[in-house]
Amino acid sequence: MTHDEVQSHILAVRRGPGANCSSIGSAVEMLFLSATAGVAIVAAVSAALRPHDDEDPPAETPPVEAPPAPPSADP
Repeated sequence: MTHDEVQSHILAVRRGPGANCSSIGSAVEMLFLSATAGVAIVAAVSAALRPHDDEDPPAETPPVEAPPAPPSADP
């Protein structure tokens, strides 16, 4: 193809990220980007909330004993 033939087929050249893609291509790109960011956030939150093995377990409270029975009135 000659230079003149190429210029007759090109209607417009757009600048920017994904400018010459279709709109569905841009939507899929944003879907992958948001999914990746979501996974990173979930992983960070779960790592921050995970119980640590090096912590002491909570102290157990001793069982409460039943109070003594009142004396019976029978002789």
